[in-house]
Amino acid sequence: MARPTVRTKHQIVAGVEAEFLKRIRMRHGLSRAELARELNLAPSTSGIYVDRLKQEGFLIEGEKVDRQYGRHPTLLMPNPEAGRFVGVDFEAHSLMTTVVDFSLRVVNRSQRTIQPNDSPEKILKKMEDSITAGLEGGGPPLLGVGVGVPGVIDPSSATAPYYEFVAGWNNIPVAERLGAKFGVPISLENNIRSMALAELWLGQGLGIRNFACLGVRTGVGVGLVVNGEPFSGQGGAGEIGLWPATSSDARETGTTLQSVASLSAILEEAGAATGEELDFAALRTAARAGDRRVHKVLDRVAAVHGAAMRQLHLLLEPERIIIVGPLSELGSAFLTPLTVHIGRRFDGAAPVVVNSDFGQFGGALGAAALALHRWKPKR
Repeated sequence: MARPTVRTKHQIVAGVEAEFLKRIRMRHGLSRAELARELNLAPSTSGIYVDRLKQEGFLIEGEKVDRQYGRHPTLLMPNPEAGRFVGVDFEAHSLMTTVVDFSLRVVNRSQRTIQPNDSPEKILKKMEDSITAGLEGGGPPLLGVGVGVPGVIDPSSATAPYYEFVAGWNNIPVAERLGAKFGVPISLENNIRSMALAELWLGQGLGIRNFACLGVRTGVGVGLVVNGEPFSGQGGAGEIGLWPATSSDARETGTTLQSVASLSAILEEAGAATGEELDFAALRTAARAGDRRVHKVLDRVAAVHGAAMRQLHLLLEPERIIIVGPLSELGSAFLTPLTVHIGRRFDGAAPVVVNSDFGQFGGALGAAALALHRWKPKR
């Protein structure tokens, strides 16, 4: 029988202080009295924690605000200069990196290409190089790194067991490798769930208890937030790419979402329709220009995903479906037909469907936010 984890007094204090910072950050500032009420603490006890966090440079007191009742309180805010966090997100073709400060403001981001023959070692090296480059020029200390990886993850060992689109990607010790390089805590998460975290804390999911993020890249995945918390299962929740493509518009029976409605499948079909070899930038340009051939492809793909979202809704009934990743950059060209096809499958009110505002960097932003929210002061 496994022994229960016994937390020391210092660990408990660090956990409480981390929760203070999380509440303040998510509410965009709280007064001392509001913070004490939210955490059900006596004002004097709360004040001890606040004063220590201020003294150590993690909190600052901002300007007074009008709460429309009583005295105008002074808001506590995270100190942007207290530290930096880096988020990395990759899939078969691209690696995105985002650096945020202690207030979760983006201060740097970059994108690198992953070549078809890149080995796991080359990808790990590109991760290291992108993190190093993102921190160049000096600044607040690096406090943590978050990594969004495609496919299933193993939370207990912080490894990435398998990703079919990179040869040799088996049981890769991502956290161990980056932790040894940078000497900070490494947080590992599936990349579509990382995008869901960005939406939960900063984007279209803010304040919503139940929603789903549809991520379409080399594979197809869903990031789920249930009762206000990200849902991971045993590390593989949301991997819907092998679901059957049940739409009548699917090109042949026995196909999967991944085979007929991934970004790779979209680019291949759009290329055949236009007679040109298209990358995503060209697809986006053609869609925005109103190319009917491309819009016909996107409508077919929307029908396939609309059928899948109907099945997901029957199971979980999310209040909102958020399109994350590259397809969100297509604007109404994909959002409109997806909304139409989802709506056709509901007798009552269909879920709201929206685009993410973060584009292809949503996963990296969510990974950075994950690292920040898991960070605790050293006690």
